[in-house]
Amino acid sequence: MKVLVGDDWRSYDFTGQSVGVLAPMELAAWIVPTVVGSARSVKVFQEQPAWVLPLPVPVVRTRLARLNLRVSVKDAWTRRLLTPSRFAGRDVVVSPAYYRALQQQHCKLVAWPVYAVVDQGVRTAEGIEHRVDVLVTTHRFRQELAA
Repeated sequence: MKVLVGDDWRSYDFTGQSVGVLAPMELAAWIVPTVVGSARSVKVFQEQPAWVLPLPVPVVRTRLARLNLRVSVKDAWTRRLLTPSRFAGRDVVVSPAYYRALQQQHCKLVAWPVYAVVDQGVRTAEGIEHRVDVLVTTHRFRQELAA
């Protein structure tokens, strides 16, 4: 498995590859729409959901973000996985294409916590090993998982 850390994903050709994305929401919201365009399959390992809006707005309102989620994501279970808990921060990520990318047939949202990065991919807390050809991650996750 190839591991791309930081901005290395920007110049990588994902054509025909099985890709895992393990990054904080603010980065995943930009990585996933780009990668899903050429990869054979994409698995998004979600740390914490965040509110997403397609455009920046002067006054960010959670209510507007909730409406965007309801309108943008048709599947009720996926909407549930993408809804931040009421104890989560009020941060809003701006990404015009994240929800659309997640709903592509070859893209899967994985909400279980990541337990380990293994030779062939990512193992989540429920014990499933998700095999990927390429893992896009950040230095922060890389250091946490190595510890």
